Amino acid sequence: MQDTTTLTRAQYTRNIIALVADSMLFYMAMSFVGANTVLPALLGMLTDSELVIGIGSGITRGAWLLPQLLVAGFITRMRRRRKLIVGAAWLSRPLMLVIALTIWRAAVPSPTLTIVVLLAVFFIFFSLDAVVSVPWFDHLARTISARRRGIVVGTGQILGGFGGIGAGAAVRYLLSAESPWSFPDNYALVYVAASGLLLLSSIAISFIADPDCTPADGTSAPTPRENLRLLPTFLRDDRPFRRLIVVQLLLGFVGVATAFYVLYAQRVLGFTLGDTGLFVSMQVGGSMIAGVLLGYIQNRLGPLAHIRLQILLAVVAPLLALLAGAVSGLGGELTHWIYAALFLMLGVYIGGGAWPFNNWIMEYAAETRRPMYIGIANTLSALTMLAPVLGGLVVDRISYPAVLILALAFCALALGVSAGLPSTRAASPVDTEA
Repeated sequence: MQDTTTLTRAQYTRNIIALVADSMLFYMAMSFVGANTVLPALLGMLTDSELVIGIGSGITRGAWLLPQLLVAGFITRMRRRRKLIVGAAWLSRPLMLVIALTIWRAAVPSPTLTIVVLLAVFFIFFSLDAVVSVPWFDHLARTISARRRGIVVGTGQILGGFGGIGAGAAVRYLLSAESPWSFPDNYALVYVAASGLLLLSSIAISFIADPDCTPADGTSAPTPRENLRLLPTFLRDDRPFRRLIVVQLLLGFVGVATAFYVLYAQRVLGFTLGDTGLFVSMQVGGSMIAGVLLGYIQNRLGPLAHIRLQILLAVVAPLLALLAGAVSGLGGELTHWIYAALFLMLGVYIGGGAWPFNNWIMEYAAETRRPMYIGIANTLSALTMLAPVLGGLVVDRISYPAVLILALAFCALALGVSAGLPSTRAASPVDTEA
């Protein structure tokens, strides 16, 4: 990692404030977007097909992951990365207004057209956000010391969580029967709120300090073509890195069930549309807990412990969904409490996200390979965009409980493979170029 003392104290502080503010506002905006709550509920208003809803969920994930290898190969030779981060943020984040306008004007007269436009715009939005994310993480690694990265990301997540709880309350009100706005105006307003927060986050990230990214050891980074040529070598020769990717893929396929918790609640267990706001608030509350865990686990125990904790957390949501289905005949109150706990724990799991995997790479890989390794891992993780599609097929052909059991099977496989991962805190980072 480049020596962070190349930044002045004022620049170091400014970077921390800008990165925390950006992540805080982005987390708040994503609470309104609700990839696992609001969006599936919206698509459920436009279509009865679980397969289409699964495709929608897969697109949001795949669009963010697919471009990252190309982005990583591009940025490895950039001396300064602020323009790329800030420019891509300002290109992507205003697109949420297009989504709000499409819902407002086309959802009722043309639901099929609305689905097509929404999925296309979401694909562009998350693809451009990938252009922000890869250099964002590398900027974090270069400008913030290893012992403070978890605190920076965790603080942004916790602060964003406080606002996200308010977002959940707003979503619950807007989508409830008591709201003065009915469909589609209520959903349009939800995404207008997300737009405002995303614009504020773009302003925040514009204030980052931009150090010279020339490698400290004087070596030159490989070209994108060289990176692509070496990709098979990375995967063949670097066994720990290859195992990390397998664990990340298996854990990502737990997403076969994630997009269907809301639909299972509404279509089988008798929850109302207004309950979506409760799910948002509970999931945001879980992400705040994840922020605390992130800072503590990363700094005290390291990324490997966090990866294994992520796998154990992933088990809880499908187990609780199965329990809710089993006790649904005993009374709605008990089912509501179980589902509230489900989304709380889902928030804890999702709140950790790809961070423990990226931090493992940050501590493991050589400086000139770090963006490329993050890009490879995230791009290959785009295969998990097929998870909700597979989930939709399982629900259509079999049942909701079947997809929950499938998610548990992927958890078990991920935990087993993770047993062979080395800890990056046990030895010095590996120079993968040696």
